[in-house]
Amino acid sequence: MDVYRYAKIKDRVSLRDGNRLYGLIDARINALIDGLFLRVDMTAVVDFYRYRLNRFAAGEFFGKLMRAACLIYRYTKDARLKTVIDGAANDIMSLQDGDGDISTAPKNEQPNGSSGADLWERKYVLLGLWEYYLATEDERVLSCMKRLALYTASQVGEPPKTPVTKTGWAFCGIESSSILEPVVKLYALTGEKELLGLADHIVASGACGRENMFEAILDGKDPKDIGSDGVPEHSIAKAYEMMSCFEGLLEYYRVTGIEKYRRCAGIFIEKINAQEITYLGSGGADKPYNLGPGTGEQWNHTYFEQANPDISLSMETCVTITYMKLMLQYYRLTGDASCIDRIEVSLYNALLGAMKPDGSFFDYFPKFNGVRSTKVNFSYDINGIPLSCCTANGPMGMAIIPYLSYTSEKDRLDVNLYVPSENEYFTMETDYPYSGGVKLTSKFDGTLKVALRIPGFCRGYSLSLAYEKDGGYAVLDRTEWKTGDTVTLEMSIEPVCHPCPESVNPAARGMVLYTYGPLVLSRDRSVDPHFDEPVAPADPGYASFSDGKIKIGDAVFVPYAAAGASWDEKTEYRSWLKLK
Repeated sequence: MDVYRYAKIKDRVSLRDGNRLYGLIDARINALIDGLFLRVDMTAVVDFYRYRLNRFAAGEFFGKLMRAACLIYRYTKDARLKTVIDGAANDIMSLQDGDGDISTAPKNEQPNGSSGADLWERKYVLLGLWEYYLATEDERVLSCMKRLALYTASQVGEPPKTPVTKTGWAFCGIESSSILEPVVKLYALTGEKELLGLADHIVASGACGRENMFEAILDGKDPKDIGSDGVPEHSIAKAYEMMSCFEGLLEYYRVTGIEKYRRCAGIFIEKINAQEITYLGSGGADKPYNLGPGTGEQWNHTYFEQANPDISLSMETCVTITYMKLMLQYYRLTGDASCIDRIEVSLYNALLGAMKPDGSFFDYFPKFNGVRSTKVNFSYDINGIPLSCCTANGPMGMAIIPYLSYTSEKDRLDVNLYVPSENEYFTMETDYPYSGGVKLTSKFDGTLKVALRIPGFCRGYSLSLAYEKDGGYAVLDRTEWKTGDTVTLEMSIEPVCHPCPESVNPAARGMVLYTYGPLVLSRDRSVDPHFDEPVAPADPGYASFSDGKIKIGDAVFVPYAAAGASWDEKTEYRSWLKLK
């Protein structure tokens, strides 16, 4: 299905259906079906709309759960999950008024009811139904989305309509402006001029009432300083919502072709990668610069402050998911393999570390040091299930992984993630990231150009076939394949010791963190009773995994995502460590 009929810019890379994963990632994706999607009462989730309960941001749960469930259904074809998404979609579509309205807020409070979350919630309705439409191609769904978006366009815009920056709950319209993403998607598919008009309004407003956020980035401002009035408690640099707006800006670039907006998003991405994203692949914190609403979820030069012991709340799982999605957007447009490097780090650390293995819960604020926690900033009780924004959002990070594991670029198959897997062309055998060996075996006879991602951390590698480098890919010289043909990739993976970035807190200085390929390494009390003792400053040298553990000097480490498994002090862990 061509969903970009009215776009001027076509993606360089296409995501693929039909990739089948095995092992840990596949198990975690399937755990979400039984652990979350079959347990949450979607009728009760839709009740926030059915009865217009007008409660702050409660309407976001429908779309967050729905979009991930639809992607996971497309991947697994689980009939039980199909029943869930069919029921939820039909239920919410049955509530649509004749004018197109679907909202948790009464009409007299629109478009800023539900304590300012009205447009934010509508965004998620549109995103959830969008994925359902892609999964089913049900034209009723497209009609419903279009009517809701046009209804929103009749309310939001230049006066006498309500300007988008006059809506929202705390961030001067940044949260509401993130509706840009689904609005532009629908314009790209339908060509409805009113939707492009709404998108034009949001982009022209700069998505922020304090200053034009997009122009500020182009002028060189750091993300943490966007909209600052000089009072830390008034900061509006909310990481999750801000990135959502830049996702929308990339969609806007696709339909307009205005290079300025691709450049703006590229600068923003460069800045957050350099200033905000930690070794775990997430960002945002409750200190030391921005202390505004959404405690623990604001840009705070978190890359530099990630070892700061004064930070207690950091790296919201919603930030992780939105960051992964933003990097995927940019990858689709550019084919830049470093985006996949970044997604991989987020997957193996912040995301898998936050997810309970049974799929029932995602840690709201994963920690470098401490224990896994059930503390949340925001949740509702859904018939006995405490559903937080992060538990509803976390599955989306897992849901996108199959589709980007192998992608298509012109006449080329790109192999992005090294996971036991198969598609119509190849099977893959590997125990990456615990070692660097990968074997691809052909399942077909025919012509195909194949490129293998060489991760940025990889200091050396060898391939069994001749190749040429193309950015972050090794493009195989062979194009003719026979069933049973093989190619092997051997990547050098060694532990790396990272000194603490330059924190404002002297207590952080001198601390170190170890990585092994994409994995952050942690010391866990249950594995190493000396887990909190200082480590020797020597270069770790060569070391390899054995039984899920790796020894560096006298210290025993496990992957960050495996640490803290008991979610209590029995498996307290440390990732940032003091030096002897």
